[in-house]
Amino acid sequence: MLRFAVFGQEGPATEWALHQARLMDRDDLVVPGEISFEDGIITCNRRGSRPTALGLMHDTKKAGRLSLQTCLLPQREQPYILSVELARHRIAIFLAQAEAWQMHLSQEHPAMEQVETARQLFTQAMVHQDDLQADAYGRQALEIAIEASELLALAHAEILLHRRFEKRAASRAMFGSTICTHRDGSALRDFVTQQFQLVKIPMEWARLCPKPGMYDWSSVDRWMEWALESKRFVIAGPLLDFTPGRMPAWLEPHRNDFGQICDLAYDHVAQIVQRYGDAVGMYSIVAGVNTNLDYRFTLKEMGDLVRTIALVVRQGQRGRRVMVELTHLWGEYLANDTEGVCPIAFVKQLLQQGIRLDAIGLQLLSGDNAVGSPARDLMEVSRHIDRFLHLEPKIIISSLGVPDTVADESAGWWHSQWSQERQGRWAGQFLPLLLSKPFVESLVWADLYDHEASCPQGVGLLTQEGKPKPVLKRVAGLQKHLQSPLGRIQMPAKTSDS
Repeated sequence: MLRFAVFGQEGPATEWALHQARLMDRDDLVVPGEISFEDGIITCNRRGSRPTALGLMHDTKKAGRLSLQTCLLPQREQPYILSVELARHRIAIFLAQAEAWQMHLSQEHPAMEQVETARQLFTQAMVHQDDLQADAYGRQALEIAIEASELLALAHAEILLHRRFEKRAASRAMFGSTICTHRDGSALRDFVTQQFQLVKIPMEWARLCPKPGMYDWSSVDRWMEWALESKRFVIAGPLLDFTPGRMPAWLEPHRNDFGQICDLAYDHVAQIVQRYGDAVGMYSIVAGVNTNLDYRFTLKEMGDLVRTIALVVRQGQRGRRVMVELTHLWGEYLANDTEGVCPIAFVKQLLQQGIRLDAIGLQLLSGDNAVGSPARDLMEVSRHIDRFLHLEPKIIISSLGVPDTVADESAGWWHSQWSQERQGRWAGQFLPLLLSKPFVESLVWADLYDHEASCPQGVGLLTQEGKPKPVLKRVAGLQKHLQSPLGRIQMPAKTSDS
């Protein structure tokens, strides 16, 4: 049993929201378990007696309401102090990543100054006899340690970005946006032509085929014709999206019949490929199939479905490129014991089965737990994306974005509550960080403009009225910045013994 003491201003907390609370094993793998709160204590139970980590949303004030976690801790009856353990983990992550990235900074570097301050506060929290005061020190240490780790992540990203683009400019196809086909018009198309060489065109099965065998291609046809004429690189899909609520309602009677689902999916994808063929540069064939959040499959059925759809796309043309998209990248869904498969393990399993994939799409959405993950800081995103480094297929950030207003408080926010300004600042720091990863081929923003079906709400680069938001300025500014080689970077000062 793991127990964590949590506090309010004057003593043990009388209430505590367990948003996105989950238990984790080694390698941050989410495992099933029971988590409850009563009388100032969070109690965690899981099978066995292995050391376990607790992850949950935590309000860090200045750093934002973020998804954080503790280190792996041995089970014991005496409660740990949650804020102190969250701080311990963040300081440990800073030191581990500084070593892994070989970022041997001088003690005068702001990141090193901040982490040293955090360590001193953490030490005070560990030795203080009063739990309430120890919690206060733990909170301070956590907030400062997060700031230090974000500074480290940014310094590392700046070095890698210059290395990647030191002698060559970024391809214009490195940036893209998803285009909801509900709306079109010459002005909107002209805008996309000016801004993006890469576009992602959704292929919503429920919208294309609202009734069995009855297709309406009109809205997609218009955008595909434009893309072909303007020579845009097109990612089409996902062709099958297993995010809850995305599959056709008429498919519901076949939910538990994998053979029937596979046959219907085969016919559907064949229709798409027959219609658009090689006008599409990359087919995103499946999204979210490994989560079991809606339709539930065994691991073998997941692999069989991916293999079948990949073969349909490549039928008659082996050179066509296919991609599988991963949703909920941190695997929070595994806490519900859905028999889902964690994202990285799922991709490795597909590759071990000999299924040829040209890219892996990572959907990096925050601010709405229904479609993405809770808010996370720069360090956590950077180190998690690094886990995909050694996979053979290229990585595409296939759906990227955060909302421009708080629609789901349980999903948190970064630094301050979501607004158009905060959305822009988020893009200004997270986009360069992601592009600094040499294995990331391109970034695709989640929506060109806001509309009723935007996920999360308000994620668009343009408002519903077509007015540009601050986030568009950030995206355009980064594209312009990378149109020319960056040259060599002035490396930060190192420690004297490095």
